[in-house]
Amino acid sequence: MQQMRYTIDKNLPVIREADVIVVGGGPGGIGAAVMAARAGARTLLIERYGFLGGMAASGEVHPFMPSHYKGESLDRPVYTDWVARIHSYLSDETRARIEADPKFNVSLKLGISKDVAMLAAEDLCLEAGVELLYHHWLADAIIRDRRIEALALLSKSGLSAVRAKVFVDCTGDADLAAMTGCECDIGNAEGLCQPMTTCFKLSHVNREAFQKAGGRKRMNELYQQARASGEVNCPREDVLTFNFYDDDVIHFNTTRIIRKLGTNGEQLSEAEIEGRRQVREYLRWLRRRVPGFEQAQLHSMAHHVGVRETRRVRGIALLTREAFDGRARYPDAIARCNYGIDIHNPGGGGTERAHLEKDEFYEIPYGCVVARDVDNLTVGGRPISVDHAIHSSMRVMAPACSVGQAAGMAAAMAAARGCAPKDLDGVEVRKALIAQGAFLEEL
Repeated sequence: MQQMRYTIDKNLPVIREADVIVVGGGPGGIGAAVMAARAGARTLLIERYGFLGGMAASGEVHPFMPSHYKGESLDRPVYTDWVARIHSYLSDETRARIEADPKFNVSLKLGISKDVAMLAAEDLCLEAGVELLYHHWLADAIIRDRRIEALALLSKSGLSAVRAKVFVDCTGDADLAAMTGCECDIGNAEGLCQPMTTCFKLSHVNREAFQKAGGRKRMNELYQQARASGEVNCPREDVLTFNFYDDDVIHFNTTRIIRKLGTNGEQLSEAEIEGRRQVREYLRWLRRRVPGFEQAQLHSMAHHVGVRETRRVRGIALLTREAFDGRARYPDAIARCNYGIDIHNPGGGGTERAHLEKDEFYEIPYGCVVARDVDNLTVGGRPISVDHAIHSSMRVMAPACSVGQAAGMAAAMAAARGCAPKDLDGVEVRKALIAQGAFLEEL
């Protein structure tokens, strides 16, 4: 491949300054920004799109995966506030169904309407006093003596700069950490990442006819036939669906895009095209073969392919599969997780799963959110310092939000004290999170 070398020499206008800057407005970034602001830091949240929510919004992901202990969410307070605010936008009838549900139907209790998720996330940030900067992309970082001095951003206005005392990488792909020279791990032992998925919803589904014909069991039998005949070309082993608030709408988290890296721009583009190819194929097949879907039409679809895994930043601590197996506890725990190991096969069909019981969880220690190689950087969301297996458990949105709120709290405390996050006592960070309502008290 030919290469071209060029240098940009510009004086960039500094458009914002803050105590804490959070890059990325997905679940981790929402948790980080809201918690940092609630802790008293002047907080700026930078988001590349014109809305917050991450995969809950642009990725069409539904529902939130539960991470509970004896029926109570482990992910207080920001995540639970977000869910409650989402519910506040729903109709009286839908809220009544949610409150009356005796079996904890996850599609109902933790359902996601992506547009409502955007509104609810923005509500939380604005009410906490977070300053929002939409439509700005991270372009570069200015580093001196292991510290980030400023970020260069790209927008319709061109290049500009922002400054802060402490930064939080909530980009999902550890873009800021990688840009600043932090060591990162990628994928499994072979460097392969979990597959991507383009989620979509279909409406005008006759659910009664679907159930009478055998429901999901029959759908999966027909799917195996379609794969064998070549009618559907998707490496996933089955069809994963969820119900939605509306009776005629079914959500599909079932396309599978393998051997693409979400931090490679060209491969990410290819993944978008492949994901939508599979959506078209599923729609044709469902209408033609699956009872109840004869009149189905596309209700909504991800605006950004769902990326499960890319980089993981090396922190001052590293959490491995043994912590899950041993239900590990730490005095400086900053998050708890009950969601199981959930590794979608990076190379094709199959999903590796391991579960925790309702009264079990493992803890994530403070050092996992503190970047080892840059002194004023914490990490929130899925790319924290864990191995491939633990990542598959804590990557889902509820624990990602909790990890984010811990990174935000640490950033706020470090900014206030004029120290590096690595110099904080993780036990103190835990106590500060408990004071804000986090589910980290001794049990």
